Amino acid sequence: MTLPTHYLITPSPEDEAAFIEGVEKSLQAGTRLMQLKAKGYSEEAYASLAERVVVLARSYDCKVLLTGNAELVEKLGADGLHLDSKALKQCKQRPLSKRYLIAVSAHTLEGLQQGEAIGASFGVLSPVRYTKAHPDIEPIGWQGLKQIAAATTLPLYALGGVSSRDEAEAIAADAQGVAGNKGYWKD
Repeated sequence: MTLPTHYLITPSPEDEAAFIEGVEKSLQAGTRLMQLKAKGYSEEAYASLAERVVVLARSYDCKVLLTGNAELVEKLGADGLHLDSKALKQCKQRPLSKRYLIAVSAHTLEGLQQGEAIGASFGVLSPVRYTKAHPDIEPIGWQGLKQIAAATTLPLYALGGVSSRDEAEAIAADAQGVAGNKGYWKD
């Protein structure tokens, strides 16, 4: 699969009907790769939401990666799994066959190298700029992203303090593009 220049990481749903509407608007605007993130959802509620999102995304030829549960990916026919940095640290082998995409989140080259070791499809590196999500982590900046991109075989998406307006800068730093929802999420 040729990866697109943006990887939508959905916001956590507050109102499920409005969320599904936002997913569809984002798909209509061109999203073709997304991570369904639903912090605070129970496993059952997440599975129900994921089933709806996967069916909707498929009608737009968009790949959907789920968070956390490899069995759910297979059960729902999703396209892959996104491992956050904590899940990646605990992962000793690729959790799904090569037919599925595996994304890994990392804050360092070492984290990305662990992703390479398990056969990840691509990585998300953060934070590029200061962000409220990781106030204790020093941003790597565009030059840091470029250096790390040169040291890994994984296609990388820039995350953290970046938005859709930063795609060209991310690509100039040898990244695949930008991950996140700023500028990509349509509600």
